[in-house]
Amino acid sequence: MSKKITFDYWEHLYSNRTEYMFSSEIRDLLSLSARPEIISFSGGLPEVRALNFQRLERYIKRILKTDGDISLQYGESVGYYPLKTRLIEVMKLEGLDTVEEDIITTTGGQQALDLLAKIFIDPGDIIITESPAYTGALNSFRSYEAKIIGIPIDQNGIDTSILEKKLKELRDKKARIKFIYLVPNFSNPSGVTLSLQRRKKVLELARKHNIMILEDNPYGMLRYKDKPITTIKELDSKGDGHNVIYISTMSKLFAPGFRIGWIVAPHPILEKIILGVQSSILCVSTFSQRIAYEYFSDPSWINNIDEFIKIYAKRKDTMTKTLEENFPEGTSWSAPKGGFFIWLKLPHYLNTKEILADAVRNNVAYVPGSAFYADGKGTNEARLAFCTENTERIEKGIKILAGIIKDKIKLYKSFK
Repeated sequence: MSKKITFDYWEHLYSNRTEYMFSSEIRDLLSLSARPEIISFSGGLPEVRALNFQRLERYIKRILKTDGDISLQYGESVGYYPLKTRLIEVMKLEGLDTVEEDIITTTGGQQALDLLAKIFIDPGDIIITESPAYTGALNSFRSYEAKIIGIPIDQNGIDTSILEKKLKELRDKKARIKFIYLVPNFSNPSGVTLSLQRRKKVLELARKHNIMILEDNPYGMLRYKDKPITTIKELDSKGDGHNVIYISTMSKLFAPGFRIGWIVAPHPILEKIILGVQSSILCVSTFSQRIAYEYFSDPSWINNIDEFIKIYAKRKDTMTKTLEENFPEGTSWSAPKGGFFIWLKLPHYLNTKEILADAVRNNVAYVPGSAFYADGKGTNEARLAFCTENTERIEKGIKILAGIIKDKIKLYKSFK
């Protein structure tokens, strides 16, 4: 009997959990984005060049001059209190009222997901998600050995009739369901927005089955048309206020390099999250939080959001128009009203992972759809990010993709 060949001397020491840790296809593709010849529709990279760097420099100099010794020191595990007062103002713009004591800052939205997975998930627990769902969340939940069940979406978000049936089925089996994870505004990856009626229904079902909702809202303020829809957290606050945990990040409102996110949750949950922070990073960067406080204390930050919206909306319109003019019959795509992404569907016989190789050879990159499904579905789907490239490169890249896909369809039909 032959021995297993391994090149990792330490393999026998790793925990079982490492078997459930997967590389992010999005992060893997970001190395392509650094190549100037690649037209990247892969990463959801904010347009940080639209920020006023001179103003940021003034913030940093002021912080170092007035209290540099404090801002470069360790901080509280719950976050910098003055910044939380500004986060309250940010959330009020989306109709969500809360208080400083209900907020904890995190190292980006991804750490918020990891902390919540850590305190809620035991091996075998069930997590309900949209399908497709954000790959970073799927990877966090899987790393704690959760069983993920995806519920299909349509143009109004997660299908609550299917969700209701699935929850009843799981309850009858006495399954351990911990929470429902949703990105209700301009979802990553689909770009779809959950309707108000369905937000109310999801909340109703969560209360009925005594489970949590994780409402992840990174893109809510990047709305290009229509009025904001009430957050699920705010709907919950009008009732008993115990079923929704709200997550957001400054990565899309400010800049991802500062790595600041936040969680709004009931106090018993926050106490557990604080323990998770203390055991992993002790505290979020005090310096980053103070810069963010200066940024959101300056009323000009709203003008920056308006500038972001103008840039992204123009790029989204360019991508949509070019898709309409160049993509063949049998393909379809979502029509987002905000956010960063368009969800592409090709004929069932095409595989977007295989097509990606041809696309990259022609200097275009995107993320194959299977990365966003817990069960490996979505092989004929893809996420296209319109936030990163300028309009000229978007138009060029979509035309290149269209040509490749037309050739693949033609080849398939020639063998029928």
